[in-house]
Amino acid sequence: MAVKSLSSDRCTLVEFALKTAGIPPERIVIFGQSLGTAVSISLSYHLALQSPPTLFAGSVLIAPFANVELLTQTYSIAGTIPLLSPVVRWPKALDWLNSFIISKWPSKDKLAELIRRLETLWLSEKGIRYDITIIHAQDDYDIPWSHSHILFWHAANATRLPEAILSFEELEVEKAGRKSDLGDGWREVAWRGDAGVLREQIPDHGLHDQIMIYLVVSLAVARALQSQDRE
Repeated sequence: MAVKSLSSDRCTLVEFALKTAGIPPERIVIFGQSLGTAVSISLSYHLALQSPPTLFAGSVLIAPFANVELLTQTYSIAGTIPLLSPVVRWPKALDWLNSFIISKWPSKDKLAELIRRLETLWLSEKGIRYDITIIHAQDDYDIPWSHSHILFWHAANATRLPEAILSFEELEVEKAGRKSDLGDGWREVAWRGDAGVLREQIPDHGLHDQIMIYLVVSLAVARALQSQDRE
């Protein structure tokens, strides 16, 4: 019921913004934090599959998770109470528990499918079809920042041909050569496809929620909007 409610809420909000408020999609940035990142990715994917597709200015994903199965293995309360750490030692027991989770929120797969769709979608009037920024603090004690690495890995491979897929380790080597220092312990990797750009920003600090007030987060939203102005 909760999943259906979230899906209904997201569509209702978008319909209000587009039809009632009259805001064009290229002036809207989809923003999500924690669980909200899964909803954001799912929403963008759903609307990109419509005919005609609805494409937004971009997406900013704060402290995302790869999928629920991986989240159950790593989630801890304030970094001190790992909820399922005793069960993680027995994979079969963990798989059994995960089988009761109705919604898997497969963000890593959905984001990859979204980018793959946008890479192959031809729109004569729209050159930049996605601008996605993933931001995750290294000291996030609720959802480890390794989830963002996994999400970025799947997303980056979605811009490549099947015969050119990179392993996780190969991508990390590629990222090391593309990394730029934004200052104050904040680093960024930009990965460009034919139809857009994917960014991963990993600051040293920000925890799970405090990061939301950082200026760089607001700048990520502004940059997504500006990407449409440059077309």
